[in-house]
Amino acid sequence: MRKFFPILMLAFVSFFTYSCDNNDDDVQYVDNDTYSGVVEITRSFQFNSAGAFGEQHVIREEISKYGMMDSDKVLVYRLKGVSNGLDVWEQIPKKIYLSDGNEVDYDFDFTKNDVQIYVNGTFNVTTAPEFYNNQTFRIVLVPAGYLNKGVSKVDYSDYNAVIKYYNIDDSKVVKIK
Repeated sequence: MRKFFPILMLAFVSFFTYSCDNNDDDVQYVDNDTYSGVVEITRSFQFNSAGAFGEQHVIREEISKYGMMDSDKVLVYRLKGVSNGLDVWEQIPKKIYLSDGNEVDYDFDFTKNDVQIYVNGTFNVTTAPEFYNNQTFRIVLVPAGYLNKGVSKVDYSDYNAVIKYYNIDDSKVVKIK
């Protein structure tokens, strides 16, 4: 009996160890530190400085008040226009090729405190107010937990897909002028 009991215990433990499933494919990851959200800003670019790449024109928005963590991510979309009454958003960075051979480039960088959006071109962009003045951008705050866990299966170039995936109520966008 003494030899049988350890073998029985080993078989019992082995059975339960084998039965446990570590496959987390069906588990939806929830990041409780940061909430997805959208901030919309409409502004004109301001001249910043002449840097290594030429003139810099920038829009700056503070985002620290929205609870950004160091590891969270930011996506930025520019209002390209309106089609059939619906806003058309394009993800930046974006290079726009003009019919005269010139280019307009939108780019951004961010920290947990702010987002800076830049516009530059192969010409003086201040002479093209449609690319410089009263530009509308949507800044989407994305919890890094989604990205770090590898569960993010969304086309980030599609604003509407991002809003749907992160379950953001598009009617509650924070609008700042």
